[in-house]
Parts: sequence; C-alpha cells; structure tokens
Amino acid sequence: MSKATRIKTPILIILLAVFLFSAAMTVRQQLQYRQIDADSLEAARIAGLNRQEAAPRRSAAPRPSEAPRPSEAASASEQPEPLPEEAAELLSIDLEALRDINEDVVGWITIPGTELSYPLVQGADNQYYLSHSWKREASSGGAVFLEVTSSRDLSDFHTIVYAHQMRNDSMFGSLKYYNSLDYLREHPSIYLAAGGAIYRYDIFSAQKAGIKSMVYRLDLEEKHLENEFFQWCLDNSVIDTGLNPSAGDQVLTLSTCVGNDRANRWVVSAVLRNVWETA
Repeated sequence: MSKATRIKTPILIILLAVFLFSAAMTVRQQLQYRQIDADSLEAARIAGLNRQEAAPRRSAAPRPSEAPRPSEAASASEQPEPLPEEAAELLSIDLEALRDINEDVVGWITIPGTELSYPLVQGADNQYYLSHSWKREASSGGAVFLEVTSSRDLSDFHTIVYAHQMRNDSMFGSLKYYNSLDYLREHPSIYLAAGGAIYRYDIFSAQKAGIKSMVYRLDLEEKHLENEFFQWCLDNSVIDTGLNPSAGDQVLTLSTCVGNDRANRWVVSAVLRNVWETA
C-alpha cells in the first residue's frame, strides 16, 4: 500500500462516518416531525376539530363577555362582535375528550393560517413537557405548555406559554416569522379555547429576550409593574404593531428557544381583546 493510499483511507473512513451520522440525524429529525404531526392530528380528531371538512361543526353562537347584551332596537353596528370565521372551528372543540387522555390539558391554542394549533397542557413543573407530548409520551418535540405558576383559567395579568421551536415550523417554529410586519398583518391574533370560552389576543410585540429579562418576572402584578412591562415590550420589540396596551389589559406571551442560544428566548406577546363565552 502506497503512502498516499495509507493517508486517504482514514480520511475516507472519517468522511463516511460523518455522512452516516448526518444521514442518521436527518432520519431521526424527520421521524420526530412525523410524530409531532401525528400527535397533533390525533389531538384534533379527538377534540372534534376535523380539518378535512369544508366547514367546521358549529355549536350555539358564542357571546362576547366584554360586550353588553344588545337591545332589540340596537343597530347592526351595535351588535356584539361575532367570533371571526378563522377561529370558528373552536366552537366545536371537545376539551373533555382530551382530558380523558390527560387531565393536564388546559385548552387549545391556535394562530389561524399557521402550523400552530395544539392542545395546551400544564404540568407540575416547567420541565416535564419539554420532553413529553400532550399524551405524556416521551417526545423530544415536547408539548405546548402553560407556565406552572399561571392560572388555568387565564385570569392572570400575564400568562406565559412555552414550546420548542422546530425547524419545520411545527410547535412554536412559526413564531420566528414575527420579525416581519407583513407576517403579522397576515396572522395578527392568537386564539385560545379554555374553560368554556374562546379568547382572542392581538399581538403587540416580538423580540429576543434574555432568560432573566422582565418578560419572565412572575411578580409583575404584585409589584404594580404592568405599565413598566408594557413599555419594556414596546421598547424592545423588533416590529411596531401600533398597539399600545395599558394597565388593566391582560397579556399572553408565547416563549420559545433560539437555536442553541441558552441565554435568550424568542417571545411574542399579545393583549387580550375579546372573550366569547361558549358554555
């Protein structure tokens, strides 16, 4: 064997090993994506959200809880705002069917027109659902879950929801696009069905935030920091939405990872604008 051959052989072996490792990781990632999609479709089926139908099943018309009951003489412009068609499928949701499988299910969260449409769960800590699906099965894709200290009835001033950011845009992967006003205009609202109501939150800020930044403080209301929090969100947002929340408003923040950056997260915050009672 020549000297050149002796040199080339180990290099070829190393290159082959790298190729096989990369191929194995690609296959693993694709299987992970398929499992996330399968879990999501199964959850939608169990909850009665049949997205193959031309139109979702309807229940009784919802009532916006923030609007007074109109009088018989009220004009059309004074009628309570109806639930937008983009969220109409939530009228038929059966959360109890999901809770029969996992009592940790709080509700369902969706941003219409995106990949983001999943059961929302809440565990005993903020670690379990990083590595388990909504069905409590081991999963590197995890689940969409509520901050352990947040109220399940969404009554807090600031509610935080976490999930992984997947490269194929599943879970919270689509949140990265909120660095664009065009994307925001196409997908301005987050809907959450929980506790016999449907909530609509309008997005007002998006930014990279340190894990010790104000957005993760759990004492904002206790310390009367609501307005300071809003200003922090607006000052650091990478987009100007034109929305300016104020004390008295309630906020939902979606938080996800930023690649391998352990010190920061990508967060999208939205202000509560409507609640439709369905029960």
